[in-house]
Amino acid sequence: MKKILTFAVMAALILAAGCAKIESKSTSNEAPHAIGFTNYAPRALSKADGSYVGQSGSTTPNATLVANYKFGVYAYSTANTTSFSTSTIDKPFMTGTVVTFANNDDGGANNTYSPMRYWPSGDAPDKLTFWAYYPVTDATTAGTIDTPTNGITYTAPTGSNGVGSYAFTAAASAPVATAANMVDFMVSDVVNDQLYSTNNGTVPLVFRHQLTKVQFKFKTTSLDASTTVKLLDAKLYKVKTSGTLSANYDASATPKTSTTWGSQALASTPVVYDVTFNSANPEISDNTTWIELGTTAKPAAASTENPAADIFLMVPQAMVNKTDATNAQYLEVTWEVTTGTGASAVTTRNSQKLYFKNDLKNGDDPSASGYDAADIDWVKNNFITYTITIGPKPILFTATVENWGDVQNGYFNVQ
Repeated sequence: MKKILTFAVMAALILAAGCAKIESKSTSNEAPHAIGFTNYAPRALSKADGSYVGQSGSTTPNATLVANYKFGVYAYSTANTTSFSTSTIDKPFMTGTVVTFANNDDGGANNTYSPMRYWPSGDAPDKLTFWAYYPVTDATTAGTIDTPTNGITYTAPTGSNGVGSYAFTAAASAPVATAANMVDFMVSDVVNDQLYSTNNGTVPLVFRHQLTKVQFKFKTTSLDASTTVKLLDAKLYKVKTSGTLSANYDASATPKTSTTWGSQALASTPVVYDVTFNSANPEISDNTTWIELGTTAKPAAASTENPAADIFLMVPQAMVNKTDATNAQYLEVTWEVTTGTGASAVTTRNSQKLYFKNDLKNGDDPSASGYDAADIDWVKNNFITYTITIGPKPILFTATVENWGDVQNGYFNVQ
């Protein structure tokens, strides 16, 4: 049931720069040109510190960034007669320039940054190559980025590590964490060898999601009117929460930037992820909060305050066979079934561990063709929806009649 959600919306942004000096070779009186950027996010979801793009009280997705959130830009310059490569990274032009997004009015003129940066000019101006990541947090020094920021620590390129690497740790509060504070970690493609004339001073950044979007939906089977199923609890265990993302550049590829995850690991203090039932009142340890299941699969977060409160943004990882008790990831659900009404009602409570590697199926109907084991790893930039059907197995009866035994004939003769 892997689903991939895509769409494109362009949003104009103007970026700030660091304090690197710009040398101009121009002898004309042409006005300097500020460096401008557009951004494009190829997926609908964008979340940072609990805010979803287009989903603050709305289920309408939107690809523009979240107002007042920030991303960081890096740029390197090369001579006009050469092209950027990972071996020519000794001339940084922007180093972690922080941009605060407000809106796209006036071509992004309301987006703030400091100090302003301008395109190199002259008869043979240097070419600039750019990339960025999202989200970032300002440090106490204006225009710089905290390390780490939003769980992300960036290592700049050194000539041997592509265009840098990102050590990432998912937002989590041990021992139990929710989806509310998870971060949508995005990295842009490299935009190489730019001049002011290339795009009239605008650099087209393409951001791509580096995490896996995971959602859980729950339902029950068809039951009679006197039977109800209540979901009491659902938690994720053994999920890897950290990893290192390596970014590599290839001028001949499309896109020119590839990213690869490695070193995924469990947290040193085990983290349990709580599938939240209601953003204002998540389930608590004594299971007094619950939702009654119906035959239509729905997310556990039923609140309209934050429709995406149960969407998890997870470190991509391979699912581990449940025979490996130390590392196998699973979802544990707890539920109650009540049969009958009034004084005759009977309630039973059950729980079960559902292992992603072994217990996942391709469909929800055991009688349908193709109902067999599914093997879905968490892959970057993918949207995976799991549907969990919880319901009692009714006691059913069939009735047949055994045929009469052998026929015996008896006779009376009366004279």
